Amino acid sequence: MTRREFLQAASIVAGGLALTGALPRAAAGAQPLVSVPKVLDGTQAILAPLITRHARLLDDPWVLMHGVRAMGPDFTVNSERAVDLLCSRFLKTQRVAGKDYLYMPVEHEGHPNACLKTLLEVGVPLSHPFTLDGRRYTVGDLANSAKALFVFDPKTADRDNLAWTLIAFSLQTVPSRDTWTNAWGQQIRFTDVVRFGLDTLDETTRQFRQAKAQGVMPTEKDTIMGLTCGGTHLAYALASCVANGHGGDQARARLRDYLDLHIWRLQADGYLMDRFYRQAAPPKDADPALQRLAAIYYHDARLKFYGHSFEIISYARGHGLLTPTPAQTGTIEQGARTLHESVKAIEGTDFFEFRKTNPRLFHHLVGDSCHAYHGIRMTPGVNQA
Repeated sequence: MTRREFLQAASIVAGGLALTGALPRAAAGAQPLVSVPKVLDGTQAILAPLITRHARLLDDPWVLMHGVRAMGPDFTVNSERAVDLLCSRFLKTQRVAGKDYLYMPVEHEGHPNACLKTLLEVGVPLSHPFTLDGRRYTVGDLANSAKALFVFDPKTADRDNLAWTLIAFSLQTVPSRDTWTNAWGQQIRFTDVVRFGLDTLDETTRQFRQAKAQGVMPTEKDTIMGLTCGGTHLAYALASCVANGHGGDQARARLRDYLDLHIWRLQADGYLMDRFYRQAAPPKDADPALQRLAAIYYHDARLKFYGHSFEIISYARGHGLLTPTPAQTGTIEQGARTLHESVKAIEGTDFFEFRKTNPRLFHHLVGDSCHAYHGIRMTPGVNQA
């Protein structure tokens, strides 16, 4: 039973050598980009061994990417850097108009450009080399290919595939020179893509904004909750765009308005999750295995939302995009307690028991753990450019 089906039904750097030309590794004991509520001090200590145990999979690039996301470019599998494994084993080439371009198949990375943005965010330089099918490339070749293969039409664009591309392009595009021509001759203006992302945030949160304005908890899910991880990837991506100078003052103001809403969501989404899982809980005399599975889904749902939320909050605060009010600080601290409770609840769980019988749940547990760790321990020079 997948998580979707269930819902519908009811700083440890893991060894390895430093990448040539990468950002310098932070010194031992390096501090995160911003401080997080003290209750999370012990949370990262629980998450780190879960990640280093379950994310070292030679045959699963999606899991490997998340290991890099959490632990940085030195994350290894059998003494081989995951960064190099991802590039040399899982990238493919696509020919357009007589020219070959690099890409990672979406069945490997989940969303277009998820691999590229992961490499860039942990500070892997564009000059970093790798070999694919006997030919030498660099991460810069992958970045240039991503721009060449990107097609944008606001009428047909998949809003749920946008976030990862926004991050990747925000990190390699100069705001004053943000227009290029793709492999099919279409002119792309990155400012238009950023605006489309902000419009998506506005359009998918209308019900939440109304409930917030009325001072009440929502009665139903809003559209944004249908996006991957509740739309948290898109919010984080737009924070990356604004922090890197894209969209100007207007984009900064629109993002700030959403960040206010997202802090409110720390209560609202928690309220909706708790209500749902109370109603969907198996009866007390149900099979213990079913009760345990339901509990794991509940804890993962909270781990997912609050872990991703701390990525947004930590990044926004670290880049001067958010200064919480005293009331918001209290809400953030309550969210931290919820995240800690969820992590504590899965401490010691063997994620591998689900890998064959419920691979989606396995991926959720690993990926959500990695995002939560990154949100708590977002450290420049380790796992954040």
